[in-house]
Parts: sequence; C-alpha cells; structure tokens
Amino acid sequence: MDVNLYQTTPTYSLLHAILMYGSGSGSVDLVTINNVVQTEAGPVIGEGRAATKAGLLDMLDCVKEAVRKPLELLHPNVIAQNDGCMVWWEEAASRRIVFHSKEIGKRAAVVSHPPLLFAVNDGSWYVFALAENKRPTADTVLHVAPYFNVWSGGLICTGSTKTPTREDANNPDRWTHAFFESAFTHPNIHEKNKLVLWETGCYAFWRDVLDGKFSAFPNEVLVSMNVTVKSLLTKLK
Repeated sequence: MDVNLYQTTPTYSLLHAILMYGSGSGSVDLVTINNVVQTEAGPVIGEGRAATKAGLLDMLDCVKEAVRKPLELLHPNVIAQNDGCMVWWEEAASRRIVFHSKEIGKRAAVVSHPPLLFAVNDGSWYVFALAENKRPTADTVLHVAPYFNVWSGGLICTGSTKTPTREDANNPDRWTHAFFESAFTHPNIHEKNKLVLWETGCYAFWRDVLDGKFSAFPNEVLVSMNVTVKSLLTKLK
C-alpha cells in the first residue's frame, strides 16, 4: 500500500514580524514583536510589543524547528559538509578525459587519474590532488590538481560546464561527473613546473598520458601546495 504523507499543499500566511530600531550607527536599541493583520489590501504590520530575551529565544526555537534539515546519511566520500559547503574526495581511478586545445587537439581517452579532493562553497568549485590514495585527514597536504582550466588556488573555471542542478547540489557524484564530462581547453597555470613537475611542460605531459605512457598516474609529478585539508576547511567555512 502506498502512503502519501503530503496529500495537500499547506498554505502559509504571515503571522509575526520582528522589527529592530536603532540610532543609525549600526547598533540595535529596541526590538519589537508585531502581530500581522490580514486585510483585503494584504498583510499589515500591527502594533508591537517590546521583545524580551525569553520571547526572542522562544521565537528562535520555533524558527529553528521550521528550518531544521531532515536527518540524512552522508555520502561515504564526503569529509566535511554544512549548509553552504561540501568537501569530498575521490580515489585514484581510470576516467575519461577530453581535451579541446590547439596544442593537443581534440582528443579523449580513458586514463589514470590521481586521488582528488573537491569542494563546492557558496557557488565556487575547487579541486586538488592528493599524493596518497586514502581518505584524507586534517593533516593531509594538498597538491595542485594537474588539470587545465583550474587556477593555482584550486578554483575551477567552469566555462560551459553543466554543473549539477539545485536538486543534485548535495550529491558529490554529480559534481565529479560534471568535472570529467567537461572539455579541458587551456592551462590556467602557465609557469613551468607549477601545474605538473614535467621537464617538457604540461602539454607534453598530457600527450604522454593520452598516448598510454603510464599504467598508473605518476604522483611524483604533483606540485605540493603546502596547504593542509584543515587550513582549507578554515578558509571555506
């Protein structure tokens, strides 16, 4: 038997308003709680009463219950998450990669990739490489992700990438998929040995990768950022 707990859509109306009064210097000198009167012309804020500490705390409790997120299981790859930020890692794996660049041409292949750490934070999207293929801890040192279209601080240049919809924003698999579905067009880090430690440069390195030179991703080419996961989380929060 199917049970639908939400058979009707509830209707909402404005009940109360909290007004804060100040002298204009930024400080709040008086707080009132006002009832809202429903009229034919629309809701009207009625007379208020001075708010007490106990009254404000009671109202905050009501609001807290209204906005409380349902309890849900975390994705096993997620290492940190709050309402505005999600950080997760991906094991070293073989994945498809696509290049559209003058120097490499239009090429695609399934190749080995290093373990990675991703983060999305208030609309910004980051990626970093990891030297060891294990779940990172607070003390894990981050490395520059060896990919085109990524800035030195890990920020991903999304361009025309189709990022996850709002409904999928908390699903790390969707973000990882979107990253590797995009075409890598140009390096955003141009200095030698700053994107990858490769004597002949990043274009030559990725041509070697595409040509199957490595059976596993050579982690020795990764450039250390001298930044730990802990310091990244401090920056993002």
